[in-house]
Amino acid sequence: MSTIKVDEIFGETDASAVNFPNKFKVGGLSAEQGYTASGSEPSSPSNGDYWWDTGNNKLYRYIDGGFKELGITLPVTIDWGGARGFYLGGYRWGGSTENSIDYFDITSTTNAQDFGDLTVAGYNLASVGSNTRVCTAGGTSSRANVIDYITTTSTGNATDFGDLTVGVYGLSGAGNGVRGLFMGGYGSSAYQNVISYITIANTGNATDFGDLSGGKRYGAALGNATRAVYGGGHQGSISDRVNTMEYVTIGTTGNVTDFGDLHAKLQHPSGCSDETRGVFVGGFNYTSSAVDDTMQYITIGTTGNATDFGNLAHANYELSATSDGVTGVVCGGYNNTIYQNDIEKFTIQTLGNATVGMQLTTGGTGGKALGTASSGNAS
Repeated sequence: MSTIKVDEIFGETDASAVNFPNKFKVGGLSAEQGYTASGSEPSSPSNGDYWWDTGNNKLYRYIDGGFKELGITLPVTIDWGGARGFYLGGYRWGGSTENSIDYFDITSTTNAQDFGDLTVAGYNLASVGSNTRVCTAGGTSSRANVIDYITTTSTGNATDFGDLTVGVYGLSGAGNGVRGLFMGGYGSSAYQNVISYITIANTGNATDFGDLSGGKRYGAALGNATRAVYGGGHQGSISDRVNTMEYVTIGTTGNVTDFGDLHAKLQHPSGCSDETRGVFVGGFNYTSSAVDDTMQYITIGTTGNATDFGNLAHANYELSATSDGVTGVVCGGYNNTIYQNDIEKFTIQTLGNATVGMQLTTGGTGGKALGTASSGNAS
């Protein structure tokens, strides 16, 4: 083997460069890779030539008779969550209303650990989050108008954030990492159609956003950077379950618009999302009068009915879901016999069934249901 050490390369003069094939040139202490910039493929390219497609902002290299797109794979991130998952509050099998907060690494198979406590125990609550903060709102009993928050990067108890516009339980939450929306619920002896919002980074009371199409509770909400979608639940009375979905644009205020339909009338489903796709999971199916193991998905930016995704490992309702932008996780739930302690996982962009990945904390007494799940960064 031979080694050549070259400190500097010059052309005919000290200021000129030496040109190599494929528009690569070296001069002095610098090297430069040239390319062709155009809106269409260059004519008569040679192997190794680079082309910058100005119409689509993509880089190609000519290899084996054709231009091959070059790129790097960047980690997928969402502004409304991260790799650390949380399960907050809920009801434990055996009769305990929870103030506990579990946390776990969505990317691992390690079971959940204790994070801290909510300011007030409760179930049938909702959550929204950012990369660094998770806010919970509402719930049964004295939690009804409470908004708490935790900082996702450090364990500890929740802190008071402010109050909802109306004290409710059975509400749902979705947000884009900047603004969090709380939708529907039951309070003041009535089903509520209220949508309220908070700015997640700033403590304070919620502000009126607009209205759902009717008073609703026990539905599910999910969203991306632009839209929040609410699906299923009871509307107007305990006997009136719905399969409808409706949406709002998170960055503005106003009432909902029809989105499409779920596959069935569902009570207590849950949902999670990545940048483009939302997945609704589980619920009690009042169309078939059975606990549902169905997973169904929507493209959040395009209205229309939900499409089959796969199945949960366990048919459940009163469950909670969140994601890190790639992997969806489904926590706890009730199968009409016992509360579950499993955390199921699936890849949001890949159709298929969920599998059990890890466990919530047990405290020695069975599983949990009726809590809320969210996510954020660990550091």
